[in-house]
Amino acid sequence: MDYFFHAVTTKYRRRLKGMVITVLVPLFGVCVFCTVNILLNLGGDIVKLLAAVIFGCVFLGTASVFTAVYFTYKYTKRHNRFTYLDILPDGFVFSLYAGEFSGGGKQTILRKLYYVPFSGVEEISRDAEKTPCSFTVKGEVRYYFYESSRLGYHVDEDDHTTFDSPELNEHGFQTLERLEVSGWFGPTKKIVQSLEYYLAEFRGKPEKKPFNIADYIPKKRRKPPTTSNPMLEAPSYDRNWK
Repeated sequence: MDYFFHAVTTKYRRRLKGMVITVLVPLFGVCVFCTVNILLNLGGDIVKLLAAVIFGCVFLGTASVFTAVYFTYKYTKRHNRFTYLDILPDGFVFSLYAGEFSGGGKQTILRKLYYVPFSGVEEISRDAEKTPCSFTVKGEVRYYFYESSRLGYHVDEDDHTTFDSPELNEHGFQTLERLEVSGWFGPTKKIVQSLEYYLAEFRGKPEKKPFNIADYIPKKRRKPPTTSNPMLEAPSYDRNWK
């Protein structure tokens, strides 16, 4: 079973394609119209006006396409890196890119992060007919909204998820009762199957016994009592029991 899922960013390319068609086709039509009128009116002030319209349409179309390509590349890159679902031994993390800002000469990335411990999961549901690209988890959900650099986490030797910023393990989050993940991973059937598999594995795991150092230290054998007389220590073969 897979345990890590990247965001599907094809929607940004589809939006770019739709925007290019929506913007460039009308502008191209205006340019053709103006060109035909310039050819039919081989002189006069109207030609200068039509030429200015053509120039404006070309400039507007070029600026629009470059702007759309820039933001498409930017959001695709950001979501590929910061939007994901990570299934851990004791729960799962849903991370979502939430914007950025510049300050102090550096770029700061913001993230929304939802941590759902398996111990608090009540139900995982998905409607394959109505909403095949979403699923819902009911139970204990911890919601964080910080700079991306503060939201690092790791799994310790006891399979517990621990944040690199210790304070986030105890506070600094909102507790929700429901999490809906929609539109970021395409059809979510495979994700739900993986979540249910690892949830069942977590619930079937035997409880770990607390560490007891006495279990790892062998007991010392007690020496039998001895005397200073070696004759008394020698084996006896006397069978006179009268």
